[in-house]
Formats: sequence, C-alpha cells, structure tokens
Amino acid sequence: MPLNEKTAATQIDELNLSQLNLISAVDKAENSEWEVSYEHGGRVVQIRCEALPKYSVPHGLDNDVSAALINLFMDSGMPEDGRFTISATALLRLCGWHNTGHYHATLKTSLERLHTSSYTVSGGWRDHPRGRWTHAKFHFIESLQFTTAGSGQFDERTVIKGRLADALIESLRGGYVKPLDSEFMLSLSRPRTRVLYRILDGARYDPENLEQYRDQYEVGLLAWAEQCRIPNSVPGNVRRALSGPHEELVERGYLRSVTISGRGKQQRIRYEFNENFIQVNPALLQRLQGYGIADGVARRLSNELGSAALHAHMDRFDWLVRTGVLVVKKSRAAALMHLIQHPDEYPYPLQASEKAEKAPAKAKAARNPEPLLEPPSVAQEFAKLSVEEAAERGISRLGFHFRQDLSPLLLDQLRQAFLDGRLSPAAVLEDAMAAVARMKKAEFLEALREKLELRH
Repeated sequence: MPLNEKTAATQIDELNLSQLNLISAVDKAENSEWEVSYEHGGRVVQIRCEALPKYSVPHGLDNDVSAALINLFMDSGMPEDGRFTISATALLRLCGWHNTGHYHATLKTSLERLHTSSYTVSGGWRDHPRGRWTHAKFHFIESLQFTTAGSGQFDERTVIKGRLADALIESLRGGYVKPLDSEFMLSLSRPRTRVLYRILDGARYDPENLEQYRDQYEVGLLAWAEQCRIPNSVPGNVRRALSGPHEELVERGYLRSVTISGRGKQQRIRYEFNENFIQVNPALLQRLQGYGIADGVARRLSNELGSAALHAHMDRFDWLVRTGVLVVKKSRAAALMHLIQHPDEYPYPLQASEKAEKAPAKAKAARNPEPLLEPPSVAQEFAKLSVEEAAERGISRLGFHFRQDLSPLLLDQLRQAFLDGRLSPAAVLEDAMAAVARMKKAEFLEALREKLELRH
C-alpha cells in the first residue's frame, strides 16, 4: 500500500512495544494466541497474547494503527487518563492509509482487534522511572466507542473515542520512548516490513541507558523468528519470510547489510545499521516537537548542531519569552528556528549574580528581529485551517475539555455541523472554554444539544 501523501509523521514510539514486539510481523495471521518464554539479562521473560478467533492475534497493519494512536496520545499532551477522540478520517491519515471504504473497514477491524486482544507480560515490562522490570496485563485499547453507518461499518462521519492501556500511558509519560521515523516506516511496501523495521529500531536501544544504541545487532535465526512472531519455526521458511523485508530495508538505506551464518537451527542473523540514517535523542526530539518543529527538521538540526547546542538554544528562547523580551510572531517554531539560524541577533540570559529585574531592559537593548505580538486567539488559530482541519481540531479539543461528557454520537453530529458550516468550530470551542472556566459545563452541553437538534 503506498503512503498517503497527507500522512503526519509519528515522532515517538514506546520502547516496551517495539522491544517485546506484541504485533506479529506477518501480513496475515490465522492463530488466536501465542506464547513465548526466554531468558534475557538474567531475567526470565514470558509473554502471552490471547485474541478472539474471529479477529486473530494483532499483526501486520495493526502496527500502523498502534503507532498512530501513540502519535495521537503524544500530540494530545499525554493526558493522564489516556483518553482520545478522533474521526475515522483523521485516524486513517495518521495511519498513512487512503480514505476509502476498504480502509475504513480495515481500520474498524484493527481497532476491534487491539481492543479485544489481551496481553500478559511477566518479568519483561520496563518501569523506566524506577529502573525495574515488572508484570503487566492489558489490552492495547482498554475502552472503545464509535459511531457507524446504518450497515454497522465506519464511514466519513465516524467518530472514535477510546482509552489506551494504563501500562502504556505510564510508560510513555515516564519517558521510556525512542524516536520513530513513521514517515519512513509507512513508506515501506508491506506490513511485515513495517513491523520488522519497528522491532529492529527498538532492538538498537539499551533499556537501561537510552542514550546508547547499537550499530549492529546479532541474534539466533529461530529466536528472531519467535521475537517477530513468525509462526513457522523451520529455518528455511523463516529465511524466506524475512528475505523481502531484509532486501527492502537494505535498499532504502536503513540497514547497511544483513548476514546469515551457520547451518540448520544454529543459524544466526547479523544486522548492521546504516550510520547515515539519522537517530535523534528522544528527549531532544520531544522537546523540539513541543515548539512545533517538524520531525525531519529536528533530525537535521540534531545531526548538524548536536544535542547540547540545541538544548542551549531552546533554554535561551524560553528565557527571552519568559522575560517578555520576545513575544512570538506567527509561530513558536518559526521564532525558534530564526534564533537557531541567527544566534548573534538575540541577547543572552543574565548571569545568576545579576538582578532579574534588569533582564528585560538590558535584553531589549540588543537587536531583536521578531516583533512583539500577542499570541493568536482561537478565532485566528482556526481561520488558518481548512474546513476539514477545523472540524477535526474542534472535536479533538472539545474531547480534551469534556473527556467523558461527549458521546461519540454527539461528536459525530457536531463534526458534521462543522463540516456543513452550520456551526463554527472556533465559536463552539470558545464557548466551551468559557463554560469550563465558569464551571458551567452542564449548561454548555445542554445548549449545544439544543443547537444540534434545532438545526437538523
């Protein structure tokens, strides 16, 4: 499946998912369960997956959906409750899939599969903040609601609400993450290649020191087949199953080489990663994203300037904004990029020994190329968006402020009213935020329902 040109790249992946690999690297799966047990670093790790027979275990394209939902969670500010609200159309875009009836059906099945499949991990789930290995039992999507067409299938109006697993939320918020070049991942031709890429990218990282990652990785062929959840354990069949993904990852420049040595069940695979495939420190990437810096730009900046210099630039930018010397024009990303590209045109923070109250006056004496402007209002923010973008952002933001108060059906009707021009997303959002501030959420919701009923 070719990459949808409107795809938004995922910048972060959760490391437990990629290192344990909970999604089978096969295009189709018929089994409804799998179980593995192995020793790693003096620990016995046991993983079990149980799925409904009608759906089979998570596999192939479910990789794209799981990555998209992590992207959505990160972009939503990592809410503590892990709840998300999104239209099927927007989620298809995040998955890199085309907006067609076929992919609407595929998305529905994938969400059902990720919701109903149960995972149990013993001794292998990393609690990064505490430096411990723990036990975890969960469904990737713990709760799921959506609207459908009369046929029971997803369509252009479908709105999806759900909640990610607590174990996943805690791990993401705890910083057990790595960069994921999802634009590259979604451009790979087959689902199994995308899964293998994600597993390999996770295998590079040292769980106890995320600053370190491998330039090469070697593993037994049959152990790797088990790690990739390839069901047939015959060495020749495993090699054939992996040959296509290996060839593409080498051709695309992610891998420098793949070498298989030995005979029979003793065969081993050695992966050598391409040094020119730019990796970015997760903390640095996440911070740059917070300013709106695109993933590709962040990788280039990291490669050219290094982590320490970029953190220093961002610290300086934060000080200028905090002290009132610089009020952002257009966007934070543009203002930060100007500072990085023209550092001599900006003042530096005062030393700790200098009085803080002198900072604004002294800083303003330096040449400042950015006019001091107020941040945009909600109306100005939405004025720059297309009708569809405004509708998507409107229901997403409302879903954030009214997490458990807006049903998928009401969000479905509201999104359609935005698309039809019957209601303004900016105006509704401004009313919603005012209602939250005045603690009058119930009154706002009642008025909103009346507007929707009156206008049908």
